Amino acid sequence: MSVPAFRNSKSKVRRRRSHQALKPIALSACEKCKATILPHHACKACGFYKGRNLTGGEKQVEKTLDKATKVKKPAVKKTATPKVAKEAKPKAVKKETKK
Repeated sequence: MSVPAFRNSKSKVRRRRSHQALKPIALSACEKCKATILPHHACKACGFYKGRNLTGGEKQVEKTLDKATKVKKPAVKKTATPKVAKEAKPKAVKKETKK
């Protein structure tokens, strides 16, 4: 394991750590119920986002997931008829006509 060649000064360490400061959470109010929400998120209290109700979409999503994950019944296999080997027919040879 290597050892640092030079010791970092207090100012060098503090300048590096200046970007690690915690920033306050930006909260906004819901237009419908005035509850505090994170920006660009649907309201957990009323389910509205940008004036649209998003809570009704859960049933639609569940419905499509049910269709996608629904187990399909296996196709009924038809009884196969025995294949008869076809006889090889000689290819027709074109005759050249002279003019």
